Amino acid sequence: MFNIFLGTLLGTTRPDRVGAFGRVKAYYGVVEAQARGSLHIHLLIWLEGALSPLDIQTKCQENPAFRAQMFAWLESIIKHDFPQGVFVLGRPPNPANDTFHNEWPQYLRDVLDASGQEHTHNDTCFKKLKVAMSRLSTQDRDELCRFNLPAELVEATYMDDDGATKILRLNRLMSGYNPIVTGAMQCNTDIKFVGSGWVGMALSVYMSSYTAKACMDSAVILCALAAAVEDAEKRNDTVTDRDESSRLILRRTLNIMVGRRELSAQQVAAELLGHGNHHTNARFAKFYWSGMLSYV
Repeated sequence: MFNIFLGTLLGTTRPDRVGAFGRVKAYYGVVEAQARGSLHIHLLIWLEGALSPLDIQTKCQENPAFRAQMFAWLESIIKHDFPQGVFVLGRPPNPANDTFHNEWPQYLRDVLDASGQEHTHNDTCFKKLKVAMSRLSTQDRDELCRFNLPAELVEATYMDDDGATKILRLNRLMSGYNPIVTGAMQCNTDIKFVGSGWVGMALSVYMSSYTAKACMDSAVILCALAAAVEDAEKRNDTVTDRDESSRLILRRTLNIMVGRRELSAQQVAAELLGHGNHHTNARFAKFYWSGMLSYV
């Protein structure tokens, strides 16, 4: 499914290489599994011919025509509200019908409803707080939601004094989505425009952290450590060097952790099919850290 998304919707395998956002120059995505096992991806996209964030800010401030075109393009690829003139529960349109373009907004509305694109607070919003959601007032829930929703209404796209672009938003609870991607994939998305170098670096660090993110609870890790120490005592190892003894315990701890790691069926299937935990069209040189340490 993701390969279809890359090839067709992002245009990486199309003859003209034009996708829902334009021509994609590079992409890097990290796959993550939620607690229930479902897989999703955090994806950064670089567009061909795109200006740097600083150049975009400068041209938007100095050239009104460029600013109008830039804002119109952003509003066409990132939406934060339902299509106009639609209602709940329609039928999927047939692209071959002459009435497809008239039926498409209603179908898109149905997908947005079914996929939960419009945010509603739940326990996940407050999982880092020490207080239960049921004890929070409506105002507290809006202020403390870790997804920063509801967001501020934006009646027209503009660039603030700090150079940050605020895209049209008529629904405070709607995450960013692209109509073509959402309609085709029928899933929840959260699309953002990276219009600042700081935001780009923050997202890069955020996504990179998922590559080495621990997938086990602290309780499992501590249990593994306790089991390794107990095993070492039972073995009555004759190792007298403290450093070597610590290395043995650490190795056993890691082995036990790997053995006790819980994996969902989706993760196992993805690994067996060779899909990996990340997707990119870039090439990276392999770096062997152990060899570096030996050399030093």
